Amino acid sequence: MPETPEIPEIPAPSQPIPEDPEAAGAAPAADTDGEGVDATAGPEPEHGAAAPDLGEPGFAHSAAVVAGSLVPDSVLQVAARATLPFQAARADLSFATAFWYNDLIETGGDHEVIRQYLVTAAPRTRFEIGQWTLRGDLTDPEQPLDELVMGGFAKRWTVLDGLGVAVMPTVDLHLHAERKGWRWDTQEITDGLAAQPDDIAAIGDDPLPAYVLGHEADDSGASAHPDRPQALLAGEVRRAAPDAPLTWSGQLPTGFDGSPVFAALPLPDEQLKLLCLGVALPGAGGPDAPATVVAFAELRSAIHALAPRRRRHWWQRG
Repeated sequence: MPETPEIPEIPAPSQPIPEDPEAAGAAPAADTDGEGVDATAGPEPEHGAAAPDLGEPGFAHSAAVVAGSLVPDSVLQVAARATLPFQAARADLSFATAFWYNDLIETGGDHEVIRQYLVTAAPRTRFEIGQWTLRGDLTDPEQPLDELVMGGFAKRWTVLDGLGVAVMPTVDLHLHAERKGWRWDTQEITDGLAAQPDDIAAIGDDPLPAYVLGHEADDSGASAHPDRPQALLAGEVRRAAPDAPLTWSGQLPTGFDGSPVFAALPLPDEQLKLLCLGVALPGAGGPDAPATVVAFAELRSAIHALAPRRRRHWWQRG
């Protein structure tokens, strides 16, 4: 009988993340390779500003050419390496998708300080042992497709009250990669790409074309692990009233819970801007209810509130 191969495992939760972001891996200015908790980088593009490269967050482009594949292609340009599939370990259940998000903590001079999280649907995180699909295209050097088991899974996530969303600092994933001799090479949803309250307020009862980027799974118990190919699901979003939630036009396939949702909003002069609207969750009205989208208009402040207050050294004022 062939020997069962060893599955890479991230040990039980590491020590608490230091309150001082500089001690938690904040990189020096112009260095973007932090420990996955904090890093510094150059300023992001202005939210929704025109950009010559469609790979920039918040691109603006003529609406006349959107009838083809511009928007979905642009979603893949900015976010194809932003998603990571996972499930309850070895149980063939609770399939979901998480995505990398950079919370903008502070700007100053020619650098920004960010705190990095994985974001997903909270109900999919309530297990003692979780199992990530290690996507080879998210690693440098590229690693074989594999399963990455994580102990103490539920304890690593912070559930955002009333939103149905959970977030996890990425520090342990970065430390695991460092121990194994590689690094994560991902794209992240940034402050410039994440929708602002005014963007969500502009969405009304008229359906707006939108896309969910996730990893579908076979929930029959016969799925071939660890393979969870990425797929871009086309649909529409709308808000029935100004105070109503943002809804998706249908149900989410198995494995898409927690996926990021994208849309291109119209600007003056027939321009568009690409945004990540928020997190896709199953509808609350039963199995036939349309999915909902928890918008970054609510998520941004809830995630930002998790960051510890930055300590200033004795030589720093303010």
